[in-house]
Amino acid sequence: DGPVFHGDAVGGYLIWAEWPGRLVYTDDRAELYGAERFEQFADTRAGLPLWREVFERYGITQALLSADQSGLQEVLAASGWAERYRDDEYVLLSETG
Repeated sequence: DGPVFHGDAVGGYLIWAEWPGRLVYTDDRAELYGAERFEQFADTRAGLPLWREVFERYGITQALLSADQSGLQEVLAASGWAERYRDDEYVLLSETG
């Protein structure tokens, strides 16, 4: 599996659990990624149109999002992404094409 888009809080866990097999988009260490990357992260998480450009640039084919988070979750579902997992905390969506 390729890189996954996710919330910054879960990034550290994903590094611990999946690295080096899976790259993360970001984690809570903002100083490592810079202001521009965190602005892209916030805009992408909100579901703004640049999400496609960000996903293509980083090869993102999955998104692990907070279950109660709208924005990107709604945009991905409307774009044909499939829900692969859901519990009270998280939802995992993946590209279907």
